[in-house]
Amino acid sequence: MSEKLDVLNRKDFIDKLIQLVKGFADKKQGCCFGIDGAWGSGKTFVLEKFEEKLKEFQLEETAGDKYYVFHYDCWKYDYYEEPTIAIIAAMLDEIDRELSLFSKDVENAGKVAVETVRTTLKKIASELCKNKIGIDLVEVASEILDKTDKEKVKDFDSLYGFKKALEEMRKGMQEIAKDKTVVIVVDELDRCLPSYAIKVLERIHHVFNELENVVVIIAMEKKQMSNSLHQIYGDEMDVDRYLKKIISLSFKLDNGS
Repeated sequence: MSEKLDVLNRKDFIDKLIQLVKGFADKKQGCCFGIDGAWGSGKTFVLEKFEEKLKEFQLEETAGDKYYVFHYDCWKYDYYEEPTIAIIAAMLDEIDRELSLFSKDVENAGKVAVETVRTTLKKIASELCKNKIGIDLVEVASEILDKTDKEKVKDFDSLYGFKKALEEMRKGMQEIAKDKTVVIVVDELDRCLPSYAIKVLERIHHVFNELENVVVIIAMEKKQMSNSLHQIYGDEMDVDRYLKKIISLSFKLDNGS
């Protein structure tokens, strides 16, 4: 398969992303930032090249990879009704691909580390499934509120274990990020239905907000996301205020040169 050419001269933009992530990684800080680009501006190409370069960095002490890089294609995994499960599925697929590169007969520190991450992710997946996260929680909650008072929401929370499952997921992510910086790239948000795209954003906030040594990069078209938010929450929705709760800073991807 031939390598994609950088016909739009994205090298400088990609290098800036690399330096930004490196800065957070050196301080073991967490962050969620966005790449705002119009449909067809090449966001996926930029992310692919960014991930390739990031995977080349190694830790000086161990000569092993410096980052765990995960690519979450929202549109590809949208058959999972609940985004938390989709995120874990995408991460597991990435880990399985990485494990397939190791020889079956050879045991080394790198392979052991990846297998440990896989075990942690499987544990998170088990917790999510055990607590029935796959159902449409918003719809069920609405039905409960229609029939009874708001105090019953606490019973609902307890029944499905949603809060507990999210806490376990956060705990697992922090464990994975203990030794290496975790970088999660969120792509194809623009292709998802408005309700699902918003749910993805909110779950990213629920799971990754303020986690140390975890960097989340979200590629999207802000104009389209604004339309989705207004469609779901009404015309009075303050889009900038909403997005600032999730995305700390954003970079504009122009049409290239």
